[in-house]
Amino acid sequence: MRGKHGWLALGATAVFGLTVIASEKAPESYVKNMKDTNAEAAELRKSVEVKNYDATAQHAATLKTLFANTLSFWENRKTDDAVGFAKAGIKAATDLEAAAKEKNEEGVTASAKALNATCKSCHDAHRERLPDGSSEIK
Repeated sequence: MRGKHGWLALGATAVFGLTVIASEKAPESYVKNMKDTNAEAAELRKSVEVKNYDATAQHAATLKTLFANTLSFWENRKTDDAVGFAKAGIKAATDLEAAAKEKNEEGVTASAKALNATCKSCHDAHRERLPDGSSEIK
């Protein structure tokens, strides 16, 4: 009986240890990039809502750069799904910029929706909200 409890304790410790290791504080550079992305996306939503195509194109161009930073972060960590999300964000921002320059309302709407979905997908997979409102990488 003692051996069985020992193995159970060891297993529980391993699982708990992996859980603790799985969440980590994000580097300040990444936190800044995420905050900048969030602020830019908020401004983008306002521009899309009022059909300000010039501002929409500018926000989309900025978001391409921010998503490129995000891509680099996740490539360095070799996290395939997050790399895919960042690439999808770059594509959505590129498509959005082009649609805005063409004043293509349908294209702007579709690309903006794709961009927001990309953010949500990555956050669902890799962001853990803490009780104090901050986030960690999971």
